[in-house]
Amino acid sequence: MNSSVESIVPFNQFIDSAQGDHQHGNRGDWLSEIKEKGRIEFYKLGWPSPKFESWRYTNLNKLAKTQFSLPQDMELAKLPYQDILPVDAPKIALVNGKFNRELSDLSTISEGVLVNNFHDMRDEQRALFSRKNPTALPKEGLPVKALNDAILSDVLFIEIMPGWQFDLPLHIVSIGCGDHVGFSSKIFVSAGENCHLDIVESHAGEYGSTYFSSCVSNIDIKAGARLGHYKLQNDTNTSTHLALTQTSIEANAVYDNFVMSVGGILSRNEVRSFIAASGVDCCVNGAYLGTSNQHIDNTTFIEHAAEGSKSREVYKGVLADYAKGVFQGKIFVHPEAQKTDGYQMNRALLLSDNAEIDSKPELEIYADDVRCSHGATVGELEEEHLFYLKARGINAESARRLLVEAYIGEVIDEIKSQSIREALSKLASDLLKKKLFERSNER
Repeated sequence: MNSSVESIVPFNQFIDSAQGDHQHGNRGDWLSEIKEKGRIEFYKLGWPSPKFESWRYTNLNKLAKTQFSLPQDMELAKLPYQDILPVDAPKIALVNGKFNRELSDLSTISEGVLVNNFHDMRDEQRALFSRKNPTALPKEGLPVKALNDAILSDVLFIEIMPGWQFDLPLHIVSIGCGDHVGFSSKIFVSAGENCHLDIVESHAGEYGSTYFSSCVSNIDIKAGARLGHYKLQNDTNTSTHLALTQTSIEANAVYDNFVMSVGGILSRNEVRSFIAASGVDCCVNGAYLGTSNQHIDNTTFIEHAAEGSKSREVYKGVLADYAKGVFQGKIFVHPEAQKTDGYQMNRALLLSDNAEIDSKPELEIYADDVRCSHGATVGELEEEHLFYLKARGINAESARRLLVEAYIGEVIDEIKSQSIREALSKLASDLLKKKLFERSNER
């Protein structure tokens, strides 16, 4: 790689230190090769910027000027349970992107679910992991994935055996800690035919920590499988979270995805789903809550490549103060994907004159027998609804809170898993109270 090209790409010193850290650690050619390919690809693509179509509304210039270092091995006494999703489930703990056995609890995990990190992965698992996801790439490529590869320190591989159904979810808890540290986490999920499992991700940070996290998940869902995938992104308020989830879905499978974005000074959650065969039911939904000067980006791409499948996408957000939200969603339908049923909607509720939302819903359809629709709305709390509640003896602040909770509750109701739906609903209520209403009473 030409050194003059490397010198103008942000994070070059950080990336090079990650390469050296791995080489000195002598941790195997396979991971080293992934990191080197990621480094080359990242320098080739360049730093994500508004000149790229898919990054038009999210500016990373401030992040580019921030110096990060690799995290040292840190002792974390316990998980920040107040900041993660409250679910009864076996837990896999990642601290600064690395598997932490002491904080994990896999005592109740099913024998039909195999969990390995980099050191324990078999050759066939590594082959699956290295396979490219088939979704069509944007013209500017996927710089988040390239950066994630370049600074990779560990891999989490989850394999669900064919036909296996597990009642309890599997909870992945990723914690960032340290001062101006940067790390990546990478998760690969292989869901065998006709299996059923719910996977929960909670991303949070140790109090007072400032970090940059790059999180990439690759998910392969075989025919007839049902996979729930629910994520809470609740990083510390000075941290940055860039995430990419790529999913390939085969015949008659169900994929239920939900992302709730509430933390970090800047976050981007990108979900790309490839519907490879008929009979697929793909849901990509989310909620976001922004206050202060947070920037929250939700970018999605659902690609229909086979006849007779459906996708549903609903995002709802609440933005206050100077917060900014971004929604970019595209449903892409191939010529052979007749009988596709696709729906996409983003709704945003602005609670201040300074909050803003950029919405870009898109349909790109090359089949003539489809039912697809998309839309976006922006609004404020309805005075009529507030008046109705106040007329029944509810004070103004309680009325606002009830309306906002109901607004977010509508999209949480899209979640197929009842236990996850109830847990996320309770957490959303607590977060709304903490971030919006208790804070406003202190002013």
